[in-house]
Amino acid sequence: MNKDDEIKKAILLAAKHVFQKWGLNKTTMEDIAHDAGKGKSTLYYYYKSKEEIFEAATNEELNNIAIRVRAIIEQIKSPKEKLKRYIAITLTEIKKTTSIYPLVKGEIKGNTKFIDKIRKQLDNREEAIVKEILKQGINSNEFNFLKEEQLDKAANVIVGIIRGLELYLFLEMDDEEKIDIITSLITEGL
Repeated sequence: MNKDDEIKKAILLAAKHVFQKWGLNKTTMEDIAHDAGKGKSTLYYYYKSKEEIFEAATNEELNNIAIRVRAIIEQIKSPKEKLKRYIAITLTEIKKTTSIYPLVKGEIKGNTKFIDKIRKQLDNREEAIVKEILKQGINSNEFNFLKEEQLDKAANVIVGIIRGLELYLFLEMDDEEKIDIITSLITEGL
């Protein structure tokens, strides 16, 4: 990790702490700089605004979730079980992350433009993971209802379903049993 990466990491760590304490609207660049032990000019060198820092912090959290989820599902052999666990773990991890930031959660609840921007940044990565699982399922004949030429569309649909569930989860859901029901409905059908 070079010096710039270390500074960015310190800024994001401080920002997460400050956002959790004060929320996005009340936090200032000065608050983040103070918590990071940096000058405001250092923050402005790396980020244009607190919103840009918030976006970078959010992306980092979501990327960390994707890494953790991938590490878990790579240990599972059955594609059906992988898909089921992928959906459940992704939803659970998102819920954990959003529960850390209750002030921010309320502030961005209505900002669908921001939420959409963050989600789109991860769509390709998640679709690639789902597509890989589906391809394994086709090869093992576990997903015999699916054709190879349908992989892109199927992955897109599954990630779309997950997005809708994440939004529902982010805004309202607190019930682990609902996550189990959702994953079973998606992987097992009605």
